[in-house]
Amino acid sequence: MSDQEAKLSTENMEDKKEGEYVKLKVIGQDIPMNLLRFLLEGQRIADNHTPKELEMEEEDGVEVYQEQTRGHSRI
Repeated sequence: MSDQEAKLSTENMEDKKEGEYVKLKVIGQDIPMNLLRFLLEGQRIADNHTPKELEMEEEDGVEVYQEQTRGHSRI
């Protein structure tokens, strides 16, 4: 990362309030967002929840699952 890129990155961070939101980018999966489920400690997270509302700490992780639809087995 160049000095200029680092400076721009830092400037962008100064405009944001700490702990207000999480930015997520999923690449290479071609999965619509409405088929993904996000869970924190086994509880589903709504798309409008913030880390502060969820009382997340630095080491907390969010689990991501793809919803499975139309599944059945043949006998």
